[in-house]
Amino acid sequence: MAAVVLALTGFSSGHKSGRHKSSHRDSDSGGGCSSSSQKHDSYTPRSTSTRSSSTLRDGTARVVSCATKATPYTTVEVTNPNSRQATFEVEFSFTDTSGRTLSSADKRITVPARGTSKIQVKASGAVLAKLDRCWVEPEADVV
Repeated sequence: MAAVVLALTGFSSGHKSGRHKSSHRDSDSGGGCSSSSQKHDSYTPRSTSTRSSSTLRDGTARVVSCATKATPYTTVEVTNPNSRQATFEVEFSFTDTSGRTLSSADKRITVPARGTSKIQVKASGAVLAKLDRCWVEPEADVV
């Protein structure tokens, strides 16, 4: 009986978890840069054109500069492909030479229609002591 009620109401008894990407340690993933050489990895944005026009599309994010001892923050640029202002969540991490995550977090940023905005992510002294790479998920999720 409970299964019939759930099926008719559209609810599911299963657990839905949030989207979590596990590619933080992939040194070939897009959007990162090495703090020692300041090279910026390129990436290919994923298309979301199959969504309806009333739905906002995800943006793109890229590392502009990686944190250093002289400048203890990473600058990330987020681009909004939509015709109206949108808020995006950006996933970033700092890793050491062996690819281990030293610190990671999600940040939110509001970007004007068809515009670009920058966000800075501060690295602690402990992170800077071991930092090799700054990484950002190239797809900035609409929130």
